Amino acid sequence: MTIDSIFSDIIKEEPDPIIKTMEQFSKDENPKKIDLSIGVYKDPQGNCYEFPSIKLAKQILNKNDPGNNYTNMGGIPNFLNGAQDLIFGSKIKQSGKIVSLQTISGTGSLHIAMILLREVGFINYYIGTPTWQNYIPMIEHIRGNVKTYNYYNEIDKSIDFENIVEVLNSADSNSIFLFQTCCHNPTGTDFTKDQWEKIVSIVKQKNLKCILDTAYQGFQTGNLSKDIWPITLFFQKNLEFLVCQSFAKNMGLYSERCGALHVVVQDKSLVSTVKSQLVKIFRNECSFAPAYGSRLANIIFENYELRRQWEKEIENCYNRLNNIRNEIYNKLTHELKTPGNWKYIKDQNGLFWYSGFNEKQVSQLIRDYHIYVTDIGRINLAGLNDNNIEYFCNSIDKVIRS
Repeated sequence: MTIDSIFSDIIKEEPDPIIKTMEQFSKDENPKKIDLSIGVYKDPQGNCYEFPSIKLAKQILNKNDPGNNYTNMGGIPNFLNGAQDLIFGSKIKQSGKIVSLQTISGTGSLHIAMILLREVGFINYYIGTPTWQNYIPMIEHIRGNVKTYNYYNEIDKSIDFENIVEVLNSADSNSIFLFQTCCHNPTGTDFTKDQWEKIVSIVKQKNLKCILDTAYQGFQTGNLSKDIWPITLFFQKNLEFLVCQSFAKNMGLYSERCGALHVVVQDKSLVSTVKSQLVKIFRNECSFAPAYGSRLANIIFENYELRRQWEKEIENCYNRLNNIRNEIYNKLTHELKTPGNWKYIKDQNGLFWYSGFNEKQVSQLIRDYHIYVTDIGRINLAGLNDNNIEYFCNSIDKVIRS
């Protein structure tokens, strides 16, 4: 029997490719299986890592539980103050030019940033590819327009900077460029300081608009302050821009959805107006942001000992990821003598190794060796440890030789 429904013409969407891979992994009963797909920092035992500093912050919060009442639509003030300090530094924070809003992690921050720019008349985006798979759908969701350009040179495993400069120079002044400040997802390949200088000079000359997505602060160099260098440069050049900040990776607060949006406004008289618009947008979208994760973050911001401990934990994460990169490089290059030049493993930054493996090779890794990576060959290095890295490298060697 046919039933009439107003939803009968809705298209059934395919599940996210990473979710499909995760489901496939969960059903795999092979004891050697390895999950290197979703972008979560894992401990050496393969579990989602809980920062010890966050664990201590939870204990402190439990002893001083403020309850579950609403906070503020614009966010918890102390949290926003600490988030500003972390992403800009204390000197820039005191400039009076920054408007901040607590958001639903980094994705929520990007969404609110896109809506704000739409409200002031900017909807044309340039996105470098390959890129995080959610950028383009998010832009299209808010009725924005997207042009893509090559960010990465697949042949020599480096940034296609000559092309990027050409695109920047040819773009209209009403265009928005969305850049990742560090640990580029998925390539792990970041701009050098000289390249950032060139980008900023063109952005200023052509009056382009920029969103700076910062989801991995601390994972590029192991130092939180060093990783904000591009943001500092944009500010020093007196530009207006937006910064999207997430605490999913560098505090392990994935499910708590803890983030912030910061808007740099050169005319201080407009700060309160921009703030009011951000709150209005957020009121329409979410009303209030979740409090638990931001309260944990704020405890770390305000507790000197916990702050130092957290910074050391991030440095340890960085060192472990670098050690994994070096171990893979040494095994493939020197022990197994796997065909190819594997130096680019060490040249990339952060959580991911953008392997360059094609779909056939990815399918073979999953089918024959039960090693689950994304369909674009992005590999989460944190899923490797002493128990599985040799098996992983041997499997890579076999796939390459086949």
